Formats: sequence, structure tokens, C-alpha cells
Amino acid sequence: MGPSSSCCLVLITMITVAMITATSYVHAQRGSGGGGKCIAAERAALLSFKAGITSDPAKLLKSWRGDDCCSWSGVRCGNETGHVVGLDLRAAFFLSNETFVWCFSGVAPNGMLGEISSSLLALKHLKHLDLSGNYLGGVGLPMPSFLGSFKSLTYLNLACMNFDGRLPPQLGNLSRLQHLNLATYQENTMRPGDVSWLRHLGLLRFLDMSGLNLTSNGDWVRLVTGLSYLKVLQLGGCGLSLPHEPTAHSNISSLEILDLSSNRVDTINPAYWFWDVRTIRELQLGRNQITGPFPAAIGNMTSLEVLTLGGNYISGVKSEMMKNFCNLRWLELWSNEINQDMAEFMEGLPRCTKSSLHILDLSATNITGGIPSWINHWSNLRSLQLSANKLEGLIPLEIGKMTNLSTLYLDNNQLNGSVSEEHFASLASLEDIDLSYNSIHITINSDWVPPFSLYQALFARSKMGPHFPLWLKGQSNVYFLDISDAGITDNLPDWFWTVFSKVQYLNISCNQISGTLPATLEFMTSAMTLDLNSNRLTGLLPQLPQYLGTLDISNNSLSGPLPLIFGAPMLTQLVLSINKINGTIPSYICELKYLEVLDLSDNFLVGKLPRCSNGSEAKQELNMSPDSTQMQLSALILYNNDLSGKFPEFLQHCQELTLLHLAHNKFVGELPIWIAEKLPRLSYLQLRYNLFSGSIPVQLTKLENLRYLDLAYNRISGSIPPILGGLKAMIQGNSTKYTNPLVWNYYRPRNPNDFNDGYYVKYHNSLLVVVKGQELYYTSTLIYMVGLDFSCNNLGGDIPEEIASLVGLKNLNFSHNHLTGNIPEKIGLLRYVESLDLSFNMISGEIPSSLSDMASLSYLNLSFNNLSGRIPSGNQLQTLGDPESIYIGNYYLCGPPLSRNCSGPEAIFWGELSRCLRTELKPSTDVIIKDIDHFDREPANGLNAHNR
Repeated sequence: MGPSSSCCLVLITMITVAMITATSYVHAQRGSGGGGKCIAAERAALLSFKAGITSDPAKLLKSWRGDDCCSWSGVRCGNETGHVVGLDLRAAFFLSNETFVWCFSGVAPNGMLGEISSSLLALKHLKHLDLSGNYLGGVGLPMPSFLGSFKSLTYLNLACMNFDGRLPPQLGNLSRLQHLNLATYQENTMRPGDVSWLRHLGLLRFLDMSGLNLTSNGDWVRLVTGLSYLKVLQLGGCGLSLPHEPTAHSNISSLEILDLSSNRVDTINPAYWFWDVRTIRELQLGRNQITGPFPAAIGNMTSLEVLTLGGNYISGVKSEMMKNFCNLRWLELWSNEINQDMAEFMEGLPRCTKSSLHILDLSATNITGGIPSWINHWSNLRSLQLSANKLEGLIPLEIGKMTNLSTLYLDNNQLNGSVSEEHFASLASLEDIDLSYNSIHITINSDWVPPFSLYQALFARSKMGPHFPLWLKGQSNVYFLDISDAGITDNLPDWFWTVFSKVQYLNISCNQISGTLPATLEFMTSAMTLDLNSNRLTGLLPQLPQYLGTLDISNNSLSGPLPLIFGAPMLTQLVLSINKINGTIPSYICELKYLEVLDLSDNFLVGKLPRCSNGSEAKQELNMSPDSTQMQLSALILYNNDLSGKFPEFLQHCQELTLLHLAHNKFVGELPIWIAEKLPRLSYLQLRYNLFSGSIPVQLTKLENLRYLDLAYNRISGSIPPILGGLKAMIQGNSTKYTNPLVWNYYRPRNPNDFNDGYYVKYHNSLLVVVKGQELYYTSTLIYMVGLDFSCNNLGGDIPEEIASLVGLKNLNFSHNHLTGNIPEKIGLLRYVESLDLSFNMISGEIPSSLSDMASLSYLNLSFNNLSGRIPSGNQLQTLGDPESIYIGNYYLCGPPLSRNCSGPEAIFWGELSRCLRTELKPSTDVIIKDIDHFDREPANGLNAHNR
């Protein structure tokens, strides 16, 4: 599942309760209208509108019955005339006030479905129209042009609706309009087109077009600055940039709120028009691409209450430049460069902010030093965010005196020392805390009762153990809990699953927590991410929550078979590696259509993989469409089991697959020729230690992204296809364009290294690569590993010259085969190869002198071949360790590092014998010797990893 779809689910879950509250608030504000009985023609128009509504989950129109439409919910009539003047049918989405809208990127749970009837045109006296948050459009259905006919409208709110196509220019006819809100979610397909009609709305005071793509409106600055009465201008996420040349002086003199966040602004010229507007209270330029120094002109904006510049690359940010900001309530500077001691920065803020400042975010700004003990002088701070900096020393006890503090983020610093109850003594308002990734020890008594009720409790890599922190028992409102890598070596308390039944994100990984998993977790209806890996948990895989997206219970002691159906149809990551799970893989796996990562490695699974055919029993049981066979898998990791059968047929439905790891199993048969056609994105193919036979398919060359191919320890025969020299990804060797398949996105509320809306990468697994004569595990560095490993097979023939074309290779291993002929003369072109192993073959001839050109070479093994002549010298070859073992078993080689002199009688004798054997005799004896030697050295294929 991609970030956008996951985010939608998270938002829906996070704010369902808030929506109910918002619904009650909105309806309370609407009242019953007022005035006398409504006019019959207008009542008929409203009923016609109601007839066009196909779904009304919030029952907004439930009261629309009877003759007096002025008493209907959402309808407002004039006190004297009885005409309908207001229609407020806003769906319950999230409004903290009239200037803030949060749109769903899918269908809002409380939004009406249907269409807007043109019968509303009978409401000729309509002044106020709010249909926001409802879904009254659809694919191919643009915003109705007749909305431009309500000439009396002063308020129009169509935010967060699902119209398609361009905005109707007829909206320019609404010359009395003072409030216009067309904000939408950024994935919306609506393309506004030319919005020059805005110039006709000269009375506008509020304009919100956030999320609309306005990139085609190049002269937008001149357009909006002509609206002289504007107080609120919100154009967040519109793809806008500011011209590098300053615009002519603006006509706006009353602007109070300017939001240009999440755009493409890359510079803020000191001469820009908005610096001159002294009335601006809120300036939002966050999440742009702004570089350069902090603009001194900003210091003249003395009315500023909110300044958000986070998510840019501004340098030289100094608090002294804000000395005139006495009204400042909200200061957000994250990801810019302060490069200053925190105490110095805080001292540079004006004294008046000690009572006015509510929100301070200095995350990832490279502030240093310690948190000053007088931080509590900012007595009204509600949110203090100092994540991802270089702060060191103790967390001052004075933080516990900041009675208004609700959010405290100190994660990913270099803080140390102990944190006790005293640090939280007066924090009754605390809801969100993140102390993760520091060197602190949380020493809180088990009988302590906190004064707060937390929403987020994040303590990753903070030492809380060895006992389980019992003070968490009272935190039943926690939605995000992270106590991973916290040194806990205790049993999971009986109350744990009950107390944290509301969590959306739960991470207790990398401890030594014992306990048995409950039979079902279905009661955790909000759970999106459960990370329990690397503990001592036992039991069977439980029934999973309905909306769960990520489950990681790897490296525990789960046992028994996988359930035939285990729930969680929206799973995107299922990681159960390194357990004791047995039995077969159920066909229910095929029904997880959003599944991206499946890791069942290092278990005791047996049997064949499910076919995932159209007629699977699981599909019928779940009443799913029989043609929904395409899967989203990007990584399938099944190594170290006892799985059998042929190459998995169901992979033909996995076109997104990047990593396939089937090593250490008992798969048999030939590699299918459809791999390249059906798995076009495949980058890493690990099949070592199986029973695959047949030849290497030449179709593999069509895999343009294939970077690592490991067929070692199988029964592959035939020759090495010369066409493999055309593997593009091994030629380019450029890691920047490839994705690491061991990395996938998962949701975490905050992260120490990055700020990207809650979606972060997770390096969970590692890929075992035999390189340099040893087994090495790659995780984050896998993207740099490019290699071919055909060792321990039955390959014969020559090493094709075309292999020298794979200049991006770092690992090349053809050892333990029956290869003949010479080492390719151009082998030296492989300048990035770090490990080259051609041992235990029947390769003859001289070692090419170009071998000394392989500047990255740190491991070389040419032992037990029929090589002859002088060993090349120079460059990298002189630095290799244990040099004699590199060439052992080649009786016709001479020169350093061997003791055999190339000009002595012994070398002449061996040289003549070598020539004789090559020209006069058939190498039948050598073949027999090689076969015996190969047999003795090759581990038994297909054994279960636990018995090896």
C-alpha cells in the first residue's frame, strides 16, 4: 500500500471521534432557521435537491419534511420575507475555525452522495451556500456552471468535494461574494484552468483554493493582489512558485492570513509584495524549497502571530531578527539552519514572547548546547518541539513546571541522565511526548500515578527496563505507543492488550518481553501498525484487526501453523520471520491484495506454495471477485524453510515484485522463461541452495533492473549464456535510480531523522550474500551490491567474453563448476569488482595481465584450475591477503607470490607438461578429479536450514 492510501486510513481512524463532535457542533450552530413559513416554490426546490441525494449517512436531511422548510435543519430564511437566504449542509469534517479545512483523499464517512439539482436556482435570494465535504460530483462531472447564477451570494463553500475537470468561469458572476472556499485534497483530479475570473470578485475577503493545481496561472500574484479587500488568502499545495523578480506594489492593505505552504517557492525576495503588508497576522511558507539567508525584511512584520517556515532550507536564522514579534504565538522553523546554542537563541527572542508564545518548533535546525533550565519562563508554551538536533546534557527539572505543555518532543538528540516523576510533576495537560533516541534512563516508580492522559507516548531506545513500566497502566487513551529497544526483560502484563486496545501504532520491538499472544486481536479496531519483533513472545498467530496495515512479529517464538484465514484484509506488510511456525502457507495469502512485503523466512514451513488461481476457496469464502488476481507484492522472502514444488506460479500475478528470496528450500525444476515478462521490476533474485535444474534462461537479460542474481548450490547445467553480458543494471551499476527492496514504508507518528507526514522507511530484513569468501548481511547498503553468483552448479563451457561488459559488478563467483577455456582477456574492465572467485574449475591458459587493473579487488580466488604461466603483478594484486592460497592447485603457474621460478628447470618442465596435456591429451582425468572434488565440497542441496 502506498503512502497516500495508508494516510487516508490513518486519518479516518484518528479522527472519527472528532468528527462526531464536529457534527454536533455544526448542527448546533445551524439552528432552525427563523422566519415564517417558507415559500412553496422554494420548498419544492429544496425537496427536488433532496431527491438527488442517494446517501445521507449523517442524516443531514432527516428533518426535511412538513410544510415549513424554514424549520428544516440547515435552512435559514429571512425574518421578514420568508425567502430562503441560507443553506448550510456542510458534512462533518475538521474545522478548528473558518480558516482551517482538512480534506479527505477519499469519501468522507459523513458526506452525502448524489448530485446538486439545478432546482436550487429557484432560491433567488440565497446569500449563504455551504455544501462542503459532500460528494455531489464524480468522475467526468465538473462543478455545475449554474452556481454562477446565484447573484446574491456572499458566502460560497464548496471545499472538499469530488468535482472533476475545470472550474466554471461563471463563478466570476458572483460579484457580491465575500467568502469563497474551493479547497480540495491534493490528489483531486479537478484542474481549475484559467482563474482570471477572480478579478471580478472585488469584494472578496476570504479566498481558499488550497490543493488546486494552479501551475498554469503564471500571473497569479498580480491576480490576487488586485483583490484589495482580502483578509484571508490560502493557496497551500497549489504547485505555485514566486517570480524571482519582485512584483509591483500590492493593492492589498488588509490581508491578515497568507498561506503559501507546500508549494514550489524556492526564494523569498526581500522586495516581495507581502513584506509591505503590515496587517499580516499569519504567514505560512512551510514545506517549500526556499534557500538562502533568512530575510531581514520579515522583522518589519510587527503584527505577526503565526510564522511557519518549517520544511525549507533557509540559513542564518537568528532570533534577533524577530525582536519586534511581541504578538508571536506560533513559531515553526524546523529543517532550516539555526546553527546556534539553544540558550543563545532563546535569549534572542523578545521578552514579550515569554507570555505570548504557544508553539515553538525548532526540530532539525542544528541547535546545540543544553536545554536551558529557565525554559519554563515561556510559561504559556503548549508545544515544545526540539527533535533531531545536537542537544546534550540533562533534561532540566524545570520542564515539569510548564503547566500548559501538551506536546514535548525531544527525540533524537544527545541527552542523557535520568528522567523521573519530578520531570512530569505539574504536566497535567501533557498529551504527546517523544523522548526517543537519546541516552536517558527513565526511573519512574511502579506505583506512580501520572497527572496526565497521554495520546502519544514514544520512548524508543530510552532505557525503561528491566521491568515493564507499570505507570503506563493508566494510559488507556494512548493511540501511539513506542517502547522499542528500551531494555525491558519482563513478562507482558495481563492488562497490556486491554489498556492499549485503542492504539493505532504499537511498537514494543527489540526488547526481551515474554508472554503469549492472545487468540485474537480483533478488538483493536483502530490498530494500523503492530511491531512486536525481537522479543520472546509465544503462541499462535492471532486473528488480526480489520484495518491493520503493518504486522511484524519476527524473531520471536511463535509456533503452530498459520490460520487458514487470519483477517486484516488491508495488510501491506506481514513479517513473521525467525519463528517456529510450521505447516503450509495458506491460500488466504492470495487474498491480501494490498500486500507489499511478505516475509516468512527462517521458519519450519513445508509443502508447495498456493497457486492463487481464480477459483481459490478463500476467494469464494470472502465473496471476492474471482478476477482480482493481481497482487502488489514487492518483496517475497521465504528463505530457510522446507518449501518444495516448482518455481511459484502465482508470481505471474506480481508485476511489482522487486526482491525474490527463496534460498535454502527444496524447490525443483527449471527456471521459467516467463520471469522477465511477468516480473519486469525484479532487481534481486536469490535462489541458492535449492534443487533447480536445467539451463540459465537467456530471457533473464530482459530484466532491466536485475542487479543481483544468485543461483548458487543448485543443479543448473549447460553453459553461461553470453547474452548475460547485456544485463543493463549490472552494466550501469548506478544505485541512485534503484529502490532498496529491504526497505518499505510504514507509519510512525514521529521519526528522529525525517519529517515526512508520518511515513518512514523500515530496514527490517537483511540479504545474505556470499562475498569475499564469507557470508555477509546487507540491509541499507544492499542497493550498492551488484553481483552474479553461479557457484556450485554443473555449468560447463567457457566464461563468455561478454561478462567483461558488466562493469557495475562488485561480486562475481563462478566457482565449483566445470568451466573450461581461458579467463577473459578484458576481465580488467570490471574495475568495481571487490570479490572474484573462479576456483575449482578447469580454466586454463595464462592469467590476463589486465587483472591488475581491477582497482577495487580485495578478494581473489583462482585456486584449483589448470592456469599456467607467470602470475601478473602490480597494483591491487600486491595488497591481497594470503596470496599463495589464491593460486594453490594450479601446478603450471610461476613467479611471486609462489616460490616457483619461471626461468628454472622446474617451471620449464611444468610448462611443457601443461602444453602437452592441453594439446595431446583429453582432460578426462581432470574431469573425474574435479567431479569428486566438487562432490566433496558441495553441501547437500535442499536441507532445512535448522538442520544444516
